[in-house]
Amino acid sequence: MDEHYIINIDEEDDNVSSRKEPNTFDSDDMDKELEKLLVNQSGSSDRFSSSSVDSYIQQVLKTNRILAIGVGGAGSNAINNIVTRGGIIGATTVAVNTDARHLLSTQADRKLLLGRELTNGTGAGNDPNIGRAAAEENEEDMRELVRGNDLVFVACGLGKGTGTGAAPYIAKIAQDEGCLVVSVCTLPFASEGQSKMDAALLGLDELNEHSNTIIVVPNEKLLMYAPDFTLWDAFKLADDVLINAVVGLTELIVLPARVNVDFADTKKILRRSGPAVIGVGHGKGENRAIQAITNALSNPLLDIDINSSTGALVNIKANKNISMTEVDTITTMITDQINPKAEFVWGCNIDEVIPDDELAVTVVIAEVKSSYLTKIEDISIEALWRD
Repeated sequence: MDEHYIINIDEEDDNVSSRKEPNTFDSDDMDKELEKLLVNQSGSSDRFSSSSVDSYIQQVLKTNRILAIGVGGAGSNAINNIVTRGGIIGATTVAVNTDARHLLSTQADRKLLLGRELTNGTGAGNDPNIGRAAAEENEEDMRELVRGNDLVFVACGLGKGTGTGAAPYIAKIAQDEGCLVVSVCTLPFASEGQSKMDAALLGLDELNEHSNTIIVVPNEKLLMYAPDFTLWDAFKLADDVLINAVVGLTELIVLPARVNVDFADTKKILRRSGPAVIGVGHGKGENRAIQAITNALSNPLLDIDINSSTGALVNIKANKNISMTEVDTITTMITDQINPKAEFVWGCNIDEVIPDDELAVTVVIAEVKSSYLTKIEDISIEALWRD
């Protein structure tokens, strides 16, 4: 593994030679070992003390690690957008690309230049085969990056080289390492031609195969719902889908709650392979509950049908004045729209910072229907435009 090309921005640039090597016979180190031994010998009752249990819980919480990986130009742009908005507490951002110049300009906690020997940092040239070969060249580096994490987001744009070729391979590596993989990808504009759409759909099929859950954002929808936006504002709108997914799931796992939804609940809902929707909605005023859940479920960029969903999860974040009626309204609006036998989990965070007349809702709905995940030969640009 060529460690020189894994860049961790958070690491300090220390002089290796100045680091103090551990001394087996150091007095202070030995005293600590002796103290630990004596504590262990003092009896089992200390295991149940509040401080001991709290210390253990803190260690457990640190093991729920989350990565958000942007692959290729579009994926790296999405990660850059997350970082410039302040980042996400509890998640580490990673940018990987074959284009050295683009990677240099991307902000992320960690970076990896893919296929240095193959492409010399010049990109994949719109060839998915080059993108995949570049990922294969750095397979061990990718394994090191994802190993030990519980949840990995893979973000990419499909249709060109690095995203289409490398993202499915990276998702496969993450699954091989035991991670839950949630992929968020975009499809090309109709004006980019049938050839690019064909390449994108082939990549989508492979990415879906190696993802527990996948969210598909067709760029064509940007023209329909944001025609007057600037180019960059429109792309940021698509990036919001990724941001909502990462923020929503990270908060579910990291933040404590009065009615708790833990990582085991999330993993149980998302373990099935297939398309999903992860939405975040806010409400204010007398009808805040209805507003929040409606906004969470209504993203015009996601072309999905939730009626056949086999699993859903909702987390409510509100002030302590939230009523049982509001909770019932939110949960009922979801269960009324999904399969009656679907698995359903809900939780509630009491956050005193939220104003009395506001609340927020995060919704995760798994195994929804998507017109993009079907037989590739049945899909054409014209069909996607009609949808």
